[in-house]
Amino acid sequence: MKLWGGNYDADPDREFWEFNRSFGFDRRLLAEEVAASRAYARALGRCAAIPPEDARRLDEGLAEVLARAQADAKYLDLDAEDVHSFVETRLGEIVGDLAGQGHLGRSRNEQAVTALRLWIRGAIDRLAAAAAALVEALAGQGEAGAEAVMPGFTHTRAAEPITFGHLAAAHAWALVRDRQRLLDARRRVNVLPLGSGALAGTALPLDREALAADLGFEAVSENALDAVMDRDFAAEFVFACAQLQTHLARLAEDLIWHSSPEFAFFALPDAYTTGSSLMPQKKNPDALELVRGKASRVDADVMRLLSLMKGLPAGYQKDLQEDKEAVFDAADAVAGSVGVMTGVVRGLRLDAESMERAAARDEMMAAGLAVALAREGLPFRKAHALVGALVAEAQAERSSLSAVAARRLPEVSPAVAARVAALFDPRQAVRTKAARGGTAPDAVRASLRAAREAIGR
Repeated sequence: MKLWGGNYDADPDREFWEFNRSFGFDRRLLAEEVAASRAYARALGRCAAIPPEDARRLDEGLAEVLARAQADAKYLDLDAEDVHSFVETRLGEIVGDLAGQGHLGRSRNEQAVTALRLWIRGAIDRLAAAAAALVEALAGQGEAGAEAVMPGFTHTRAAEPITFGHLAAAHAWALVRDRQRLLDARRRVNVLPLGSGALAGTALPLDREALAADLGFEAVSENALDAVMDRDFAAEFVFACAQLQTHLARLAEDLIWHSSPEFAFFALPDAYTTGSSLMPQKKNPDALELVRGKASRVDADVMRLLSLMKGLPAGYQKDLQEDKEAVFDAADAVAGSVGVMTGVVRGLRLDAESMERAAARDEMMAAGLAVALAREGLPFRKAHALVGALVAEAQAERSSLSAVAARRLPEVSPAVAARVAALFDPRQAVRTKAARGGTAPDAVRASLRAAREAIGR
C-alpha cells in the first residue's frame, strides 16, 4: 500500500518505484516506528482527536504488528515503499480502515526523523556500554602490567622507558572521552520531533510534552520546520563513531606492531588471528587489521552525511532518505570493532622479559641523564648538549652510553656519576615519573582507577 496517490491515475514507473523504495534498509527502524506510532495513537486518544477505544485498538494492533514481524521474518516480505507504509499496511490487516486514523495529523517527514532519533539513542546506549567494557579490559591488563617496563615511542623511534600499564591507560582514556562524547551527543539526539507535521506543526491539540515523556525524550523540538529537516544529530553521532573508530584503529596499530615477532612484547589470542594459506608459521592479526581498516569506512560515513546536508533548502527533501544507511553503517562498523577489540585485549599475554630487554637500551635513558645533570645545577640546555655529545661518542666508539657516561661524568658532576648505574636502570627510570599522569607504577594504577571511575565501574 502507498500512503499517497489519490490524485494519480496510474502506478509509478516500476524502475523508479524500486529506486524510490527504502524498505530494504529502513526496516531496521521497525521497532522504533512502532514505538513512535503507539505513543502517537495514545496521544491522539488523550487529546480526543480520536475516541479512546480507537486509540486502544491502534495501540494493541501496532504491538501485534511488531510481535508478528519479530516472530516470522517472512512477515516482512511486502512490497512496501518504506517502514512507515509497511506498518500501516500490516496494521490495516488487523484493525481495518482504522489504521489510517493512526496517521491523523502526522507526516512521514516527522515519522522518519522520530524513528531515526529513537534508533540512534539506542545505538548510543549500546556503544557507550561496549566502550566501557573495553576500558575495563584495558584497565585490567594495565594493572597486570603496571610494573612491566617497555619502550615508549615518539616518531616510531624508541624514546623513553614506560610501563605497559601506562600504554594501556593512554588508550583507556581515549575511550573514556569517546564514551563521554557519545553520551553528550545523546542529549541532542533525545529531542522529540513528533507533532511537527510536514513542516508547519500540527493543528491537533497534542500534548507534545506528554508524548515526549511517553517515548523517553528529554525535550521537545521548538520549531517544526527545523525538526523535520534537522540531521545534525545524525552527523554528530556518526562523527562520534568515527572518532571512536580512530582510537580503535590506533590501539589496533599498537597491538599489531608490539605483538610482531620483531618485538614480541605480548602475544595476541589465537581466536582473533588467522593463518596463512602458504606459510604454516604465520598467525596474522587480521582482526586488528580490519579494525584499523574500518576507520576509513566510518570517516567516509561522516563525509557522506555532511555532503548530503550541504545546500538543501529548508524543509524535508527526499535526499534525506540517504541519511540512514550512513548511520547504520557507522554504528555497525564501530559496534563490531569494539567487540572484537575487547576480546583481543582480554586475551593478551604479556611477555615482561621481552619488554624489559627492549627498554634497557642505554639511549632511552639519555633524557633522564640530562635531567639528573640539570637538577645538580648544570643548565638544562648545557646538560642536553653534553648528553648528546656522550651519545655521539658512544656511537663512534661502538660502546654503550652508560660506559661513556661512567668515564666522562666524574669530571662534570661527581654526584651524577655516582648514580650512573641507577640512572641506566629502566625500572628506576619509570619510577621517577611519579607525578599524576606519569608512567610510575603507582601513578599508572591511579590513572587506571580514575578511568574506571569515569565509566562508573
